[in-house]
Amino acid sequence: MVAYKSMVFGLDLTDMDQVLLRYARFLCNTLPGIEKVYFQHNIRFDYPEELEVLMEELESPLSELIGEELEEQIETHFLDDTSQSAPDVDWEVMVTEGSSTAQEIVKIANAESVDLIVLGKKLSYKGSGQVAEKVLRQTTLRSDLLSVPETAPHVVSRIVVPIDFSQASKRAMMVGHRIAKAVDGVLTNQHVYIIPMHYFPFIPVQGFRKSMKEEAEAQHRRFRRSLPEDLQEVPCVFTYSEDRTTAQAVYDFAIQKNKDWVVIGSKGRSNLPAMLLGSTAIQLLNFEFHIPVLVVR
Repeated sequence: MVAYKSMVFGLDLTDMDQVLLRYARFLCNTLPGIEKVYFQHNIRFDYPEELEVLMEELESPLSELIGEELEEQIETHFLDDTSQSAPDVDWEVMVTEGSSTAQEIVKIANAESVDLIVLGKKLSYKGSGQVAEKVLRQTTLRSDLLSVPETAPHVVSRIVVPIDFSQASKRAMMVGHRIAKAVDGVLTNQHVYIIPMHYFPFIPVQGFRKSMKEEAEAQHRRFRRSLPEDLQEVPCVFTYSEDRTTAQAVYDFAIQKNKDWVVIGSKGRSNLPAMLLGSTAIQLLNFEFHIPVLVVR
């Protein structure tokens, strides 16, 4: 079962590139069906005027020099590793020039019909770490997005899919199921039930929690009947949020249960786009933890 056929990795000429290139190798050797991988770097053209003078003195265009550097890094960290065979995929380096790296990544993904965009998440390395969120905010985005922390282990066998019984949840479950089946892994759903904060002071929480969970379980039974047969038996864990956001409850569950990936839909039950601040997907992208987050469009 094929989860993805093509991927684009965003590289930025920092030490994070080595992490991403090794992770690219891991994905290509783990997920069946990957045929093409693009490695992209964007040259921001809003550099100072004095830099243009230096660029005129270069023997070759800057894009060519960067392309050569990326190819050398790819040979070292993506292709040349004696621990396992080199990935059997076509690959290509693409160097763009634009004021927005996020926009350039999405342009390539759309032009090449790429299934998955993979970006690094910096925890200790220098960098803003905001490219993934900016990509997710692009209204023209059609690809799924995987954010890979620099400390992410090379394993994907325990996957959790947070669900809120929406169509986006269903899509995320389908993707998570395809990945889990392809790697012979285990898929678990999690539903977080919550009392809106502005009602919290007025509701007797302890007496209300049981009925909240029962209602969530009833919604899940209805939701499960709408799923394909092979997804109906996926177990679901019900988590009370207490004083946490949904994203924090998902984060805590993933850490406590040693999950390898979090797979989540980019929209919630309200059908608001993920570009709106405060969405669970964006909050998860901003947490500093070692588990990759896959956002399904």
